[in-house]
Amino acid sequence: MVVTTPWTIQQYQTLVMMIAKGVTNLEVNGEKVAYRSLDEMMRIKSMMERDLGLVSVSRQQYPAFRKG
Repeated sequence: MVVTTPWTIQQYQTLVMMIAKGVTNLEVNGEKVAYRSLDEMMRIKSMMERDLGLVSVSRQQYPAFRKG
């Protein structure tokens, strides 16, 4: 099964560099991108990391008890 994401590694790296520089506006290949805030950029970065498989998604496990 092939999983596709709307993101590329290059887009992720560009976003990380923008965050590091404190830049919220960018023009890439004639396309202007403007983020509202650093918080928005961080949320998108987290989504990209999850979708690209750069971080593991933790699953919560709940203990089960049985009368014995």
